[in-house]
Amino acid sequence: KDVRRISKLMKEIETDGRAIYETEAIHKNGRKIPLEISARFIIYDGKKAILSVARNISERKRAEKKRRLEEERLEALVKLNSMTGASLDEITDFAREEAVRLTESSLGYLAFMNADETALIMHSWSEGAMKECGIKNKRFVYPIKTTGLWGEAVRQRRPIITNDYSLPSPMKKGYPEDHVRLTRHMNIPIFDGDHIVAVAGVGNKEEDYDESDLRQLTLLMQGMWNLIQRKQIEDALKQYSDELKVANEELRSVSIMKTEFIAERMGLEHTHELPECSILHDEMIRAIDDQQAKSINSVLLNSERLKRMVNSLIYMSQEQAGKLKYDFSRIQLNKLISEAVMDLILLIDEKGIELEVNVPDGLPPIRADKAKLTETLIILIDNAVKFTPEGGMINVDLSEENDHLHLRIADTGPGIQKDLIPHIFQKFYQMEDAMSRMYQGLESGLYICKDIILEHKGEIWIESKKGKGTTFHIRLPVESPEEDSSRISKK
Repeated sequence: KDVRRISKLMKEIETDGRAIYETEAIHKNGRKIPLEISARFIIYDGKKAILSVARNISERKRAEKKRRLEEERLEALVKLNSMTGASLDEITDFAREEAVRLTESSLGYLAFMNADETALIMHSWSEGAMKECGIKNKRFVYPIKTTGLWGEAVRQRRPIITNDYSLPSPMKKGYPEDHVRLTRHMNIPIFDGDHIVAVAGVGNKEEDYDESDLRQLTLLMQGMWNLIQRKQIEDALKQYSDELKVANEELRSVSIMKTEFIAERMGLEHTHELPECSILHDEMIRAIDDQQAKSINSVLLNSERLKRMVNSLIYMSQEQAGKLKYDFSRIQLNKLISEAVMDLILLIDEKGIELEVNVPDGLPPIRADKAKLTETLIILIDNAVKFTPEGGMINVDLSEENDHLHLRIADTGPGIQKDLIPHIFQKFYQMEDAMSRMYQGLESGLYICKDIILEHKGEIWIESKKGKGTTFHIRLPVESPEEDSSRISKK
C-alpha cells in the first residue's frame, strides 16, 4: 500500500512539478504527529532532486475533529428530538450510547432518582461498560448517603468532573471486585424544575473532560428527559381518552337497553298483554336507571380528568415558552373565595357536603392576578370536594397573620400518605418503578397552584394524615401602604 502511494506521489510530482499530502510521524514516546508534506522537484548540485517540507498540523487536526464532533452532536440532538414514536427503552439507550460516543468516553450509565431523592435506581449501563464489568450480581439501588464519588452530583446538586480518578478522595467508597477501573469520570444531575429525577455519567475518556463534554452530556440528557415526559404525557392522555371512550360506550349500551326495555313494555301495555309480574319490570327499570346514573358519573369523571390534564399541559407549554403573563391589581381575597365557592356550589350540594366559610370583613387587600388566583382557589376547593365523602365537611378559613393572609381549605376526606406529601405539587413523581410516573401534579392541577402562588410571592403547603382529612394552606403578602401610595402618586 505504501509503495503504491509513493509511486502515485512521484508521478504527481513529475506531472505537476509538486505535490501536497498528509502523513504521520511517530515521536520517540510513541505519539503520532500529523504532518502536511509539501514536495517538489529541484535541481541540486546539477542533479534533479525532491525537496520536501513538513509542517506539524496537530492544531488543525484538532480543530477539524472538534468541528466534526460538534456537527455530530447537533445531529444527535436533532435525531433524539425526532424520536417521538420510539419506546422509552429506545430513547434512553440512544441518549446513553450517544453520550458515550460524543464525549469520546468508553463507558456510561443512567440512573433514576426515587421520589424523596434518597436513592439512585440504576436503569442501564452502556454496552462498553457491560463488556468490561465482571460483576455478576450487580446492585440496582444505591442509597445517596452511602454512595461514593458518583453520588456527589446529587449531594452537591451540580455536575461533577473528575479528571484524575486515582487521586485520594474522602467520598470514595472503593471498587467492588471486578468493577470497571475508572481513570476519568463525569456525571450530571437531571432536573425537573428543582427536583432531581436522574443522574447520567460517562467515564474513561483518553483526554480530560471539559466544558464542551459537560454541555453535550447535559443537552442530551435533558433532551432525553423532556422526550420521556412528552411520551408519558401522551400515554396518560391516551389512557384517559380510552377510559372515556369505554365509559361512553357503556353509557350508550345502558341507554339502548333502557330504550328497548321501555319500548317493549309500552308495546305489552298497548296490547293488554302486560304480565302480572310488572313489579319485576319496575325493579328492572330502577336497576337500569342506577346503572345509567353510574355510567353518566363515570363519563363526567373521565371527562373532567382529561380536561384537567389538558389544561395543565396548556399551562406547562405556555410556561416553558415564556408566554405566561400576570396582570396584578389590588384584590380583596374574600371576593375571590366567594367566586370560587359559587363556581363549585352545585357539586358541593350534590354530594351533600357541609360547607363552612369563615372569612371576616375588613381584611387588607393583596396584589394579585385575579383570574389566576381564582383558578387556584377553584382547583383546591374542587380537590377537597372530590375527596370528601358524601355528607362530609369542607372548611374554608381566612385570617390575617403578620402582614400576610392565611387561607386554609380543610376537608374530611381520606387523607394523603405521609411519604407522598412532599411530592404532591410536582408535575410528576416516581413510584417504586423508576420509570413509572404518577400524574397527580398535572392531573389535579396542584402543580399549577404552586406555580401561581410562588409568582404571588406566597407560600403553599399541605397537612394531611391518613384517615383524618387534608388541609391546604396558602399564605399571601398583604398590600403594603408604600405600594398603595406609590400607585396613587403615579396616577
